[in-house]
Amino acid sequence: MVVGASSTPVVVAYDGSPAAGRALAYAADLAEPNGTVVVVNVIEVSGVSARLETVSAAERARQRQRLREARGILSNRHVAVRTVPSAGDAYTEVLAAAAECDARVIVAGRGKRDARHPFHRPLGLRLARGAGRDVLVAA
Repeated sequence: MVVGASSTPVVVAYDGSPAAGRALAYAADLAEPNGTVVVVNVIEVSGVSARLETVSAAERARQRQRLREARGILSNRHVAVRTVPSAGDAYTEVLAAAAECDARVIVAGRGKRDARHPFHRPLGLRLARGAGRDVLVAA
């Protein structure tokens, strides 16, 4: 499948990790010249009332930095870049961004298991299992 400028954007989950950097490159390749890459960065907030919890100024500053970094990485790829700063559950927020722009493809890094939560799957693998749309997972 080739996703071009006349089709829907490509959504990429970006957290600044090496795998997320590779995911950015794949997303730009899928979007092709003049396509759109939607970069989503999520500040993880857990709990039932995640949307009501406060995010610190330092966390927002780190998020802005990561989104600027992603925009810089994509700047020479000849794609339009839209950034989506978000807070909450990464899986839910990336899916919401993909639904909002009707993305056909989501790209994410595979990520690592969190030793504190051994039964939680990394985001890329969770998306691949439940997104309901094509997902490319960068190792």
